[in-house]
Amino acid sequence: MTSMRANGDRIKRFRILKATLRTRRDRLLVGIDVAKVEDVAQIRLAHTRILEKTVMIPNTTAGFTAFWQRVHRHQRATGVTEIVVALEPTGTDHQALAQFLDAQGADVVLVDNHVAALHRRLLDRTWDKSDPKDAHNLCDLLEQGRVLFCALPDEPVATLRRLGRLLRRARVELGACKARWQNTLRPALGPAGEPLSATVITALPAPLRAFLPAAERNAARGRPRALPPGLAAEVTDLATRCTAVRGRIATLEAALVVATAPLPATAWLRSIPGLGPTLTAIVLADLGDIAWFTKFSQLRKLAGLDIIRVQSGQWAGTARISRCGRPLLRWALYQAALGACRTPAWRVKRAALLTKRQGDPHAFFKTTVELAAKLLRVIWGVWRSGRPYTAGRTGVPVA
Repeated sequence: MTSMRANGDRIKRFRILKATLRTRRDRLLVGIDVAKVEDVAQIRLAHTRILEKTVMIPNTTAGFTAFWQRVHRHQRATGVTEIVVALEPTGTDHQALAQFLDAQGADVVLVDNHVAALHRRLLDRTWDKSDPKDAHNLCDLLEQGRVLFCALPDEPVATLRRLGRLLRRARVELGACKARWQNTLRPALGPAGEPLSATVITALPAPLRAFLPAAERNAARGRPRALPPGLAAEVTDLATRCTAVRGRIATLEAALVVATAPLPATAWLRSIPGLGPTLTAIVLADLGDIAWFTKFSQLRKLAGLDIIRVQSGQWAGTARISRCGRPLLRWALYQAALGACRTPAWRVKRAALLTKRQGDPHAFFKTTVELAAKLLRVIWGVWRSGRPYTAGRTGVPVA
């Protein structure tokens, strides 16, 4: 087995591939519906004919090898030089097959799950779903060039991606804890439109008191009130869960900081105002490798900070950020923007943007989001240049 190609070489190859998938016929296209036990594939000659409608692939190394030999026979019979394989990502089930095919020299790409689901309905205008139909659907999308880059990062980027994924899950769990407090426990303790009584606040465990406004939390004095047994058990359970999740978040953030310490980009990004060790580690984990991107707009879309507007006829909606992409990256940039505004230069910038939005009740939030997008552009420039941040060079006003 040949070794896997470097990720930088693979993405350069992907850009060429995506630009020519709709037109070139000298390729073998393979669509594989991935499952846990047995995958289903379809093999076709690009824009010409289907060579094999349904091929079953046991999800084992021997099954992968036998399938590749089958594909190789079709390659020799047709005389094509390139093989492109499309996978629909299903958790991590596709990774072993993707790594095997990439090591054999095939170009492996991904198809977005949402795009695949919508396009599947257009095949025959029916609602049914089957594995052979999914494989046929992937080949159709391959011929249309509707594919995504399949990242198989090397170390240490692979470690950063895994830690970042774990951190995202932990923060989602913390958000679920906050939602449970606000929507279930807080109304059960008293009317939601007025502050809790001091005796109830003092009866709450510390992890739940942290969810209260600072003024309400600090003003609480007096003896704690005994809660009903069922409510007390629910309060204790949520507090225990919050403590555990916060501990996991702290552990994962520390591991991210350790993993990013040897990277050259860490020192460059740490020189940018607002980016401390933890936020720098999150940015590095979510972006991966700056060489994967050719334009700043790609980073902005990944962070969900690109501007979108819904328009129809004479009506046009309000422009807003898409809020797509990676929420943890967007959160880190927002927190970094708040930190950057502690410096004089960025504080002046924020004051100018607030003046522009005078009268808008959401002016502070919108201004901070705009500064987060600006900070992302600074990260793009600093990382690509390979030099530490300099205010005058990046266009940010010098204090």
